[in-house]
Amino acid sequence: MLELLPELVSRWVHPNLHVSLIWAHVANDDERFPHHDMQSYYNFGAANEPEWFINEILAHHWVSKHGLEFQVHWTLGDVTWEPLASCKELEALDVYLELCGVTQPHDLPCKAP
Repeated sequence: MLELLPELVSRWVHPNLHVSLIWAHVANDDERFPHHDMQSYYNFGAANEPEWFINEILAHHWVSKHGLEFQVHWTLGDVTWEPLASCKELEALDVYLELCGVTQPHDLPCKAP
């Protein structure tokens, strides 16, 4: 008979256990089963490329009369220049526009604040 925690008793876990069900623990044999700890899962159509996250937008510059690029700081530490088309749906862009005091990207001044 096992002494169970009250949570297990409330879930109707039976405290009696037959001795024939108890086995000694045998550790995995790394020579016979190398890489036994590695698990592989089917990706169910997940994208092949990892998803990258953005910390913040640092600056902007106009590359032409209609071409706007943003300096993006990624979570992995990289900083890149990305076109407006790649940044349109980002929450970080909304925050950046608010800091600049405008509501639309095309209202941004020629020089970043």
